[in-house]
Formats: sequence, C-alpha cells, structure tokens
Amino acid sequence: MKTTVLAALGLSVAALATPALAQDALPLRIGSEAPIGAAGRSTPDFRAEALRSDAASIEASRIALERSRNPQVRNYANRVLVEREATTRALLPEGTSLTASGRVVSDQQGIPTRLDNPVGVVLAPVTLAANLGTSIVGGVLGGVGIVDNSPAEPGRRVALGPQGQARLERLKSARSAREFDRTYVGQQARSDARTLALYDTYARNGDSAAGRTFANEALPYIADEHAHSASLANRIGG
Repeated sequence: MKTTVLAALGLSVAALATPALAQDALPLRIGSEAPIGAAGRSTPDFRAEALRSDAASIEASRIALERSRNPQVRNYANRVLVEREATTRALLPEGTSLTASGRVVSDQQGIPTRLDNPVGVVLAPVTLAANLGTSIVGGVLGGVGIVDNSPAEPGRRVALGPQGQARLERLKSARSAREFDRTYVGQQARSDARTLALYDTYARNGDSAAGRTFANEALPYIADEHAHSASLANRIGG
C-alpha cells in the first residue's frame, strides 16, 4: 500500500506493509449489525468508528495469543495486530487518544478524570500511572474500557463503547479452548465485515478527499482480513 499524507485529517499515515493472504473477500457477514450511518460520510465519525474497531480487534487478538493454541487462529491474530496497529497509527496521531465521546484529545491537555464518571476520559500515560498505578491495557476507567493500541508509543489509547466492552467480556468468559477459538473467530468475522463495509462506504462517500484516498488504500487489506476471519469461522464453527 502506498504511503499517503492525510492533510485533511491532520494525520500521517503509516503504510500497511503486510502482504495479502487472500485475493478475494468472502461475502459480507454483517448480519444484524447497525447501519454505518454518519460514519460513512463524516470524517470524525469514520475515524472514531475505525479506531474503536481497531482497539477491540487488537485487544481480542492479544487475548487470543494468550489463550489459543490453534496455529491458524494465532496466525490470524498476529496479522490483526500488525494491520490494525498500522491503521491506528494512520488515524490517531502519536501523543493523542480517543475519548468515549469520540473526540481526539492531546495527552498534554491534562483533562481531570473522576473514576465515578460514567463517560470516562482518556488521559496521558503518566497521569494515568500516577493516579491509578495500573496497566491501562484492557483496563477500565470510569466504566469505559480503555485499550492501548500502541503500548510502545505515547498516546493512542482508545475508549471502547458498550458493544466493544461486551465483546471482550464474552471472549474472556469462554470456558474451553474450543469455545474460545469459536467465539474469537466468530466475533472477528462479524467485526471485519462491518469494518469492511465502513471503509467501503466512506471510500465512496466520505467528506474528505484525502480520507477517501486512505480508505481506498486500506480496503484491500481490510477485505483480506475479512476473508481470513470468515474462512476461519466457517471451518471452526464461529
């Protein structure tokens, strides 16, 4: 994929360097997922939805690498980590994070956070470490799950919505290795289908020309990822 400067987004895109594993995506498995809505046109809405998708898939794949012993599942999980961390770097500048309301905020803003705040606010790593003394990956702040998409870099923390949180909780509650693998690949097949639809819709209708270029460049990788997860779900029974 070519490297693009997303001037209209105020971002620098990181090229997705992972080679494609499949040539054609399988039919979309969106099912009962909510329609794309404003995220198919509005750049801020698209960015928030794409980042939440990245964060949930990244955290789920980290869990998969801890719990799954299926080499096919582990191979897919590793691929997700590489590609979704790349799209996160493209959409979320270093040193910034995405709040529960979908706003991108600088880690230097020093926004105060109350642990009883049901909305939740992402703060700078230093502030969080000083206030909470806990790891932020997979943690909860004010009832909102926070995922650190790039642990080695400043910022790039994403507050998940209720659906993302529920998805991770279902995954963590799997009682056996087989149940875990089926839950993980089933969730990913549905999530990848929605993400593919999100990117495809925005690539055609987005209000930023540079953003549309980015979405079009990312589409083959998202489609390949979906083909991979859908195929796994069909084989494993997701």
